[in-house]
Amino acid sequence: VRGTRRSAAPAAPSAADGPPLAARLAALPPAETHRTLLGLVRGHAAAVLGHASTELIGAARPFRELGFDSLTGVELRNRLMAATGTRLPAALVFDHPTPEALARHLADRLLAGSPSAAPPGAAELDRLDALAAELAGAGADGA
Repeated sequence: VRGTRRSAAPAAPSAADGPPLAARLAALPPAETHRTLLGLVRGHAAAVLGHASTELIGAARPFRELGFDSLTGVELRNRLMAATGTRLPAALVFDHPTPEALARHLADRLLAGSPSAAPPGAAELDRLDALAAELAGAGADGA
């Protein structure tokens, strides 16, 4: 009987490991939520690039500078989909070009329905911002 084959890369945490990630994040304070998601992004980015640690994956360093291309970008997206249990676009690392931006995007996606996702009044402020942008656009069109 032969032994089981082990993968060299650690397995990505799956959405089935305990409560869903979104539920675990919703229970955390916002700063800890961000730290957790940034760690998740940096950890998977390091694994995709073959790094042993996240030290080389700076939070504000663009994925392209880190060595990501379309193929490794899709691999990172696939790992993050498995870890978060949410569908993500193939161009994820190009739409959100740094680990910091990607962590913020994941927070928005994962906590969209959570009551703790936004401070009280944030929805009203978003509505007012959209209205102001619409009015500014109408003023520019009519000028």
